[in-house]
Amino acid sequence: MGAATSRRRVLVTGASSGIGEAFARHHAALGDDVILVARNADQLGRVAGDLRRAGVVAEIIVADLSHRDGVESVGTRCGEVDVLIANAGVTHAASIGTTDRDTLDEMSYLMSAGVVRLCEILVPKMIARGGGDVVIVSSIAAFTPMRKAGPYAAAKAHATAYAESLALEVVSKGVRVVAVCPGYVRTELHHRAGLAHLNNKVPGWMWLSTDQVVNATMRALRKGTTVIVPGAIYRLVLPFLSSAIAQGVWRRLTRRT
Repeated sequence: MGAATSRRRVLVTGASSGIGEAFARHHAALGDDVILVARNADQLGRVAGDLRRAGVVAEIIVADLSHRDGVESVGTRCGEVDVLIANAGVTHAASIGTTDRDTLDEMSYLMSAGVVRLCEILVPKMIARGGGDVVIVSSIAAFTPMRKAGPYAAAKAHATAYAESLALEVVSKGVRVVAVCPGYVRTELHHRAGLAHLNNKVPGWMWLSTDQVVNATMRALRKGTTVIVPGAIYRLVLPFLSSAIAQGVWRRLTRRT
């Protein structure tokens, strides 16, 4: 089981919008104190202001988690936490050879190596206190090939594999770990990545809400499930997504024209 205290300290990365904001609001509604981390100070202020007006303790840490210094700063400044929601990420799609080295390095650190480092800082403290929860927000891309998204899929596969191994190590020490691997979720990520056309091209039944992702994660933690794919439709089609037919349909469905 996770930490037993009724009021917990919850660290949420990528908390300025989307899935991270939804997790922050979920824990705030439970009466937990939240530490919000992201690069956008204005957006963090908006979320924190909403939560504070509701009587919640909401701290802000502005940091760029695509760089080592940003991760180390968060690990030092947040102190001890009972729950870690490692959600910060980007959506990236580009033909091979067209993404510059710095972007590739930053994306990899943000969604894989930096996640590992943050866990390595915070999880031992959870173990010392007798429990805690770790949620790593991954993607269905960890299991199925995606055209023009090799670096993104690799980062998500790495984070998911780390979560599975970490869970084996810490489950007997009171720490619960889950990697949540959603498909399409309605957030601002696709628009920021230049993929806004997907909002119209991808059928509505394939989209998840941020609340669906949060609720699926909470169920997984209660059940002791280490890897969860939210949405019944995704769990149904997952075994077939790597097939040539499915990949062909996917390409036609998501192309720009």
